[in-house]
Amino acid sequence: MTDDTLRQFGNELKSFFMLVLLNLAFGALALGFGMQVIVAAVLACTAGEPSSPVLFAIRIAAGGAGASIGFFWILASARILRGIKEVRREYRGSVRAGTVPPETLTGWIVALLAHYRENRTLIWRMTIVSITGGVLFLALGIASLVQAILAVPAAASLEPSVIALFGAATVNSAIGLVTIYCALRYRRYAKTWDLRLERAGEGERSLETALESP
Repeated sequence: MTDDTLRQFGNELKSFFMLVLLNLAFGALALGFGMQVIVAAVLACTAGEPSSPVLFAIRIAAGGAGASIGFFWILASARILRGIKEVRREYRGSVRAGTVPPETLTGWIVALLAHYRENRTLIWRMTIVSITGGVLFLALGIASLVQAILAVPAAASLEPSVIALFGAATVNSAIGLVTIYCALRYRRYAKTWDLRLERAGEGERSLETALESP
């Protein structure tokens, strides 16, 4: 195993880890948004604000759906995280020590390959969620920027609300771009894992054929 192989594996592991963290964050956001909708609906009802029972039920259902999706997505992302956390810990410790035996690196690759094969569908869904979330954050950033630019001529000076809009535009756009970049970067590495799975499958089929031969 060369240093290039170790470096490539480190980049793949880092990309995998970032993808999981992003999905944990999106799950938390969905959970928080769902709970916020439910609490707002309940508070509006207890405050005596006029609202039809149908609208109240829709808000509760929408909030419950968002909270449930977020909760289960957090659990799914945490399960993926558990599968790579130990390998990542060993990798970082070995790199700091400056010694990574070839058999150790091979073991890490085999462990992650098995984890990827077992959760391949879920992991690809995570990339879709990350890209979708990144696009939404980028759209929010652009919308805030447009709103801020339109508000500048009407303001005598840069009021706090206008500054806040520019700040929101910067933060949301940065989050969106970083999220999209990380998801697309992982997709590039995922092609390497798919190729490894294909080769592993060919090896397993060759072994089965050899064992079945008289």
